[in-house]
Amino acid sequence: MRHLGLVILTAVLLAGCAEKHWTKPGATLEDFKRDSHACGLEARRGVYIGTPVNKRVYRGCMRARGYQQVEGGEWVGLRD
Repeated sequence: MRHLGLVILTAVLLAGCAEKHWTKPGATLEDFKRDSHACGLEARRGVYIGTPVNKRVYRGCMRARGYQQVEGGEWVGLRD
């Protein structure tokens, strides 16, 4: 019984480590690069040099452009 708990805990931890990447049906790599760059610039507005970008703004911008973060998505944007 103790081993079962360890197996379940390990599975939960591994599932939590799965990375989500951006995807958008019909988008090309060039589309993603352009949109990710524009959203990155928006997320840097008002941020002092040397401080992290506002990732909440970046994610909101990407979602507004039709992208979704899913496990196994195609593209990596700004890292969380």
